[in-house]
Amino acid sequence: MPRPWSEERKKQFAALRRAGRRPDEIARVLGLRREQVDARLAAMGVWERNQALFDKAMSKRVQARDARARQAITAMKKAIARGRPRGEAMLAANRAGATWRAIRAQFGVSAQAAGVAARSARKGARAPKRTASKRRTRR
Repeated sequence: MPRPWSEERKKQFAALRRAGRRPDEIARVLGLRREQVDARLAAMGVWERNQALFDKAMSKRVQARDARARQAITAMKKAIARGRPRGEAMLAANRAGATWRAIRAQFGVSAQAAGVAARSARKGARAPKRTASKRRTRR
């Protein structure tokens, strides 16, 4: 027995639905029961509602991320104007939500160069590593 929703039937179903056919007409054309078509329409309705909710949530998330990035870039500009080293300001902006691409756009450098500047600032802020000889003498 063939599967009720083969790829070919799915394409026919979509075409008939776009054409505005009623479920009983779709069932007759596809050789299915009306209940099968109704169940498929209900499932598609749930999927479309879920997709709409997902799209709305993702849009909201993107807007929030963009707002954080704008605030981080503004704070970075102010910090540099106050005398903070450029690399440290870039690193702080990235940690606050700005992308390397947005940061590099402010300075006219590549995203890689912005990352290198931030990494060098990060290395300067770390405590020096303890060597093996220092570990032995502490015991």
